[in-house]
Amino acid sequence: MNPELREQGYVFSQALLEPSLARFIYKTLLLKQWRGECFHDNHIPTAASVTNAAETDALLLDLRPKIEAVSGCRLVPTYSYARLYFYGDTLIRHHDRGSCEVSVSLHLGRDGGEGSLWFAPNNKVEMEPGDGAVYLGTKTDHWRERFTGNTMGQIFLHYVIADGEYANCYFDGNPQRFPPSISEGLTQPSRA
Repeated sequence: MNPELREQGYVFSQALLEPSLARFIYKTLLLKQWRGECFHDNHIPTAASVTNAAETDALLLDLRPKIEAVSGCRLVPTYSYARLYFYGDTLIRHHDRGSCEVSVSLHLGRDGGEGSLWFAPNNKVEMEPGDGAVYLGTKTDHWRERFTGNTMGQIFLHYVIADGEYANCYFDGNPQRFPPSISEGLTQPSRA
């Protein structure tokens, strides 16, 4: 594992995603929200969320090699989750479940405000479209302060360490979402 990630619990990664692609996904989320294709979760009931959509799952698979390079670990995908934040939204300080052992939060775009994510003990990571933070979701507390802009798009890509403690969470228990032609070699890891 990347020593900085192990010690600090997160690593800022500039331009993990091409900024124009980040803006495209941000606009896609805005359209989904406008068309009523989002849901509201219990973490931020006023935000609009999308999970395991084809476009976000494609990123989950496509960015895995980059996230492996940053984390220094062989990873297996679990799930993707995107959220649109609105004025006043906050995300309370928390850490994640087993399916989020190694995660990345990618900033997609915003209208006003700032795209920051906070990590324990009190470290602010400011992101621009395409920037991300790779973090140990099950061990590192993270949160968002009150958003002061109009809208902000963020996508979370979650992975587990192959043959690690949470390896049985591969594809978040739902591997049939992916055809074998694009997920070959990403099936349940074998235990040594």
